[in-house]
Amino acid sequence: MKRTILALLFTVALTGAVQDSGRKNLDAPAELVAEAQNNPVLPPVTEQTRHAHRSVAARASGTLGELGSSHGTPLNLAAIRSVSLRHEFKTFLDARIQENCLTTAVYFEARSESMVGQLAVATVILNRVKASNSPTSICGVVYRGASHLNACQFSFACDGKPNLVDDTRAWKMAYDITVLALANDRKNRPLQILATATNYHADYVDPYWSKSLNRLTQIGRHIFYSQI
Repeated sequence: MKRTILALLFTVALTGAVQDSGRKNLDAPAELVAEAQNNPVLPPVTEQTRHAHRSVAARASGTLGELGSSHGTPLNLAAIRSVSLRHEFKTFLDARIQENCLTTAVYFEARSESMVGQLAVATVILNRVKASNSPTSICGVVYRGASHLNACQFSFACDGKPNLVDDTRAWKMAYDITVLALANDRKNRPLQILATATNYHADYVDPYWSKSLNRLTQIGRHIFYSQI
């Protein structure tokens, strides 16, 4: 349990510190993604992990019991605050993990593209999160099928190469694009022409699936498609 908590804290620290420290290895948080999406390429959830999670759930249940009952028992304000802080931390941590997955995808898929080109890739990923036949999280979309060599959704995730960030300036750009895409996604699409885009490929390849989709536009070296 302690190792799990330390691993999560390290993920947050690593994501926040990359712009200043220039650290190299910024792979997605494997353990958490595996648990959320059951992705076979990532470390499986062990019985020890499940036991640790059950222990946390049991302690959380006990804390809730300390809040007081409906029979006039005074509420334990300290316990209420503790539960609130835990919820806030989990929400913050989840958001940072998803943010990191999107930044990673933008960096490895489109760092040589313009800002618009990078934003287009981020838009496709966010569109997929909302699609009915896709995972419901950014990390799930980005690493879907990553166990199949050279046959996954995003090539960087299954090409067999180590995902090492060697250009901190490009990573900073990818992070800024991620923040912009997430902020605009809550209101409207940052690129209206890609409002329905769910697929793209580089202009130097001709994947079989492109013939069955509706071509929307080309931005930089990427051609974008929708399924309608």
